[in-house]
Amino acid sequence: MNRISTSLAVAVAVFAGLALHAEDFQPLLKTTRATWPEKQHIGVICDYSASRDEVMALAKAAGEGALITVADTRHIEQATPAAHLIANHGANYLVLLPGDRVFRDGSFGATLAISQLGKRGVPALGTTAVALKQGAVFSMGDGTKGELLVTDRLIGTVDVILPNRTLAQKAALVLRKEGMATIAVLAAE
Repeated sequence: MNRISTSLAVAVAVFAGLALHAEDFQPLLKTTRATWPEKQHIGVICDYSASRDEVMALAKAAGEGALITVADTRHIEQATPAAHLIANHGANYLVLLPGDRVFRDGSFGATLAISQLGKRGVPALGTTAVALKQGAVFSMGDGTKGELLVTDRLIGTVDVILPNRTLAQKAALVLRKEGMATIAVLAAE
């Protein structure tokens, strides 16, 4: 009995640790600022109540002066309205959250949203390699092991300057403690 309770305690601790882990968006946003220094308005499509920690991590990485517009969604059917909400509010680019249950890198919902935003000239960024296959213009994060991956084909997005791969070196990425971006959470209809 003692062994079972010890095993359960270890399992709970492991799962709690996984739940507390949020993506490190600092490398992605450092590359974004170097590529598009004037673009300070970030769009996010996610279930805000479930992805709040990742949105907060993104806000910390974005720093003061940036604005994050969150299209709060719960269902894949909201992909198109959420994309239009992000574009209509003037977001410069979309950042995919790798932990969101519906609109994460690689999900069908994210593919639909990226396609809609690409038609409106809003590029998408991800943190995993699969985001590029969905139409993201570049990706960098834990899912790429800190390597900057840049698309070789743009889908729908016109007039996007892609980052220089030499800008992003994992050793050169330093975390800074800055203020947080302003977060606006809007319900997608």
